Amino acid sequence: MHAFDFLRTKPEDALRACYAVVGEEPFLRGETLHAILKTHLGRADDDLAIDRLNGDSAQLSDVFDALREIPLFTKKRIVVLDDADGFVSAHRRELEAYVEHSAATGVLVLMVKTWPGNTRLAKQFTASGLAIECKPPAAAGLAAWLISRAKRESQVKLDADAAQTLVELVGSEVGVLASELEKLITYVGEARHIRHADVTRMVGGASVESIWKILDAVTTGHGAEALHELDRLIASGEHPVGLLAAMSASLRKVHRAGMLRLRRLDPREACRTAGIPPFAVESTIKQHTHLGPSRVASLPERLLRADLDLKGGSQLTPQTVLERLVIELSRPRTD
Repeated sequence: MHAFDFLRTKPEDALRACYAVVGEEPFLRGETLHAILKTHLGRADDDLAIDRLNGDSAQLSDVFDALREIPLFTKKRIVVLDDADGFVSAHRRELEAYVEHSAATGVLVLMVKTWPGNTRLAKQFTASGLAIECKPPAAAGLAAWLISRAKRESQVKLDADAAQTLVELVGSEVGVLASELEKLITYVGEARHIRHADVTRMVGGASVESIWKILDAVTTGHGAEALHELDRLIASGEHPVGLLAAMSASLRKVHRAGMLRLRRLDPREACRTAGIPPFAVESTIKQHTHLGPSRVASLPERLLRADLDLKGGSQLTPQTVLERLVIELSRPRTD
């Protein structure tokens, strides 16, 4: 099953005792794992119910003990084994036996790069587990996925021609498409409808490179550089509401990755899970270092305040609202 199909599956139809999340597409891996956790726990961040182990160092006994441990405050115990290819090769027979007689309250999630379908273990998964492919999809399915995602996640209608234009403008990288969709959802706001004109205005306007340049400068302490680039974009005709929407789509991922890191998830895995593209992982880690835990945690509140101010909640000019946000985030950390 491809990740797109799994993410459309009703939670009650996706319940399994074992999962193999297969492939290296970081956004789809993160979304799939998030959906698995939410399917079994109702939420994806219950620390009491989730054990994350690394396949390169985990002992077989530790994995099985965690799976068979009786959960005290939750219905399930989820064991996520990252980088599990070597672990699967070394303990294939033991895993085969476990899949046949899995723990009643344990859920095993194997995060692997490859999953040969001709093995006994893979065939067992077909019967009682679920293997989910997280590989770049065919371009033809991307527009339909975007329409479904907008409706499912935000109750927003995305017109078919708008979805196709978005794919044509952005390309086929799933994480970048999702980020652009978030920007559009923020932009249309209460209208809850994304039309072709919205896509050409937002995606065809300020370049992704310009937004990244502002964000990188803001969140690494180079406020003057960020203000200069922001003023340049506004002077060229970019609307502050659109600029904030673009910035918000990225900063929300910075926030989500930071929250995952606070739960002691490996920084790079936290970024992948948050849907941050591979090329931006190192810069995101630097952003966390500059912002500090308090500002990372407060990002959604700061963005909401700026959004409300832009839409009439403040007597400040729209440009001043954005400049204030830039200055707040570019100051040295205090924690």
